Amino acid sequence: MIRPSAGTALRSAGGHLRKHPALTAVCVGAALAGLCALGPGSATALAGIPTMTRAEIIARAESGLGTNYTWGGESWTPDTGSGAGPDCSGYGLKCWEVPKTLLYQEENGVNATISPRYTSYSFYNCVGPWYELTSRSLLREGDILVKNNGTSGHVTIYAGGDAWNSPVIYEAPGTGLEIRRISRYLGSEYKPIRRESLADGIILDNPTAKSIGGPGAGGNWSRSTNVSGYYGDDYQSHAPTTDAVWARWTPRLPSTGYYEIFLRWTAGSDRASGLMVTVNTPSGQYKRFINQRINGGKWFSLGQYSFRAGYAPATGSITMYATGADGYVIADAVQFVYKP
Repeated sequence: MIRPSAGTALRSAGGHLRKHPALTAVCVGAALAGLCALGPGSATALAGIPTMTRAEIIARAESGLGTNYTWGGESWTPDTGSGAGPDCSGYGLKCWEVPKTLLYQEENGVNATISPRYTSYSFYNCVGPWYELTSRSLLREGDILVKNNGTSGHVTIYAGGDAWNSPVIYEAPGTGLEIRRISRYLGSEYKPIRRESLADGIILDNPTAKSIGGPGAGGNWSRSTNVSGYYGDDYQSHAPTTDAVWARWTPRLPSTGYYEIFLRWTAGSDRASGLMVTVNTPSGQYKRFINQRINGGKWFSLGQYSFRAGYAPATGSITMYATGADGYVIADAVQFVYKP
């Protein structure tokens, strides 16, 4: 259901460590401090992480549910509910986008040498762009609860609930198991940590879109910074095509009700002037057509729509299509704003 929009603008909110094969039943981390020293290029990785919203972290975590734990993995195909997924530390680093060179949907290579490749040891000992909270009572969604005893460990993403005993978490549990969202007991050995560079609001940047038909690994579209006005570090683009090519953002919405949806793009004379966008809701799919040759570098309202709480790619998302476009299509960012 749609109702009239209240406006068209809105202010935005706001190394590789080898794991012992004998311990693959759970996520493991290195024991020796010397092994977890950051390698060349670490300063760049630490300084360059992009700002993310908590909603974006949760959206990424949701998109991996049902995939299979893969030791040394750090990526997955979003919203498949099957296939290869990450291990526990790979799940954490991809949801947190640390380091930023690991692109969503793209696998750097199982057990590949990337610098730094964070493990449970790294998370637990704050060897990265994050810090320990003074109390688990301070946990908010998107934070991490991690344990490590010097030999093995486990990384989970906090989603809510009782922070002290049985929180709701996302986790890649271990070999032979699927990534899941679950409420279960986590003892005092689990340390609460928080990522640097966080923002509030439901803003999903371009890397968190599930992309189809792009030239990059996993179907990602081409990244660019050629035209200013983009949200975050860059934007993604695709040339007009007759193939089935689209990008879709799916948040986990905290409440049932109306949300105003805003899109952002960079404008140019070579952009699509009649880009088709669908708003996918429980009451149906609404088609909207936007002109990306104008209104660049601002949040543009598509109106207000009724959604249910939760994560639902088919009925709680927005999709843009390069199929049939008359110019380049820009996938930059989307924002959902609750309207009580």
